[in-house]
Amino acid sequence: MFAKLSAAQRKIINWLGFLVVIGIGLMLIQAPKQETNRSTQIRSPAESAANHSGSSSNYEEQIEEKLIKILSQISGVGDVEVFVTLERSAKIVIAESITEDMREGERRLTKSPVTLRADGGNKEIPLVLEEYEPELRGVLVAAEGAADPQIRYRIFQAVQTVLQLPMYKIEVQAKVK
Repeated sequence: MFAKLSAAQRKIINWLGFLVVIGIGLMLIQAPKQETNRSTQIRSPAESAANHSGSSSNYEEQIEEKLIKILSQISGVGDVEVFVTLERSAKIVIAESITEDMREGERRLTKSPVTLRADGGNKEIPLVLEEYEPELRGVLVAAEGAADPQIRYRIFQAVQTVLQLPMYKIEVQAKVK
C-alpha cells in the first residue's frame, strides 16, 4: 500500500501519524486525575423538593416578588402587581426496580424503589432519576405606567426575558391609580 506512494506523500503521512501520537499524548497529560477521596452528595427526595421551594404556592410567590422587584426598577412603570400561575408543580421521578415472578402460570410484577446508602450505610435514600422544575402557565402584570405603549412593551420584554416565556403567556394591563 505504501509502496505506491511518492516520497512526498509518505512524508506527509509520517507527519500526520506523528501529530496524532502527539495529540493523544497531550490529551492523556491533560486528562483530569481521578480523585480517590471524592465525596458524593446524595439528596433525598424531600431535600430535592425543598430546593424547589416546598410548595407550588411558595414558588409562585417567589416569582411574583422577584418580578415586582425588577419591574418596579424600570423607568416609568410605577407601582406594580404580578400574578403567576403554574401549569404543573415540581416533580421528582424515583428509580424503581421491577421484579417479575412466574408462579403456577401467573405473572406477577413487583415494583420497589432503588435506594442508595448514605451516611456510612446508616441511611437509605431513593435514587432520583429526574427532577422537573415547576412550569409556568402565564403571568399577569398590572402596572401604573402600562397605559403607555412603550412602557407596556418594555414590561413584556422584561417578563419574557426573565422567565423565558413566549409573549402569548404574558398579559400586561394598566393599573388603576
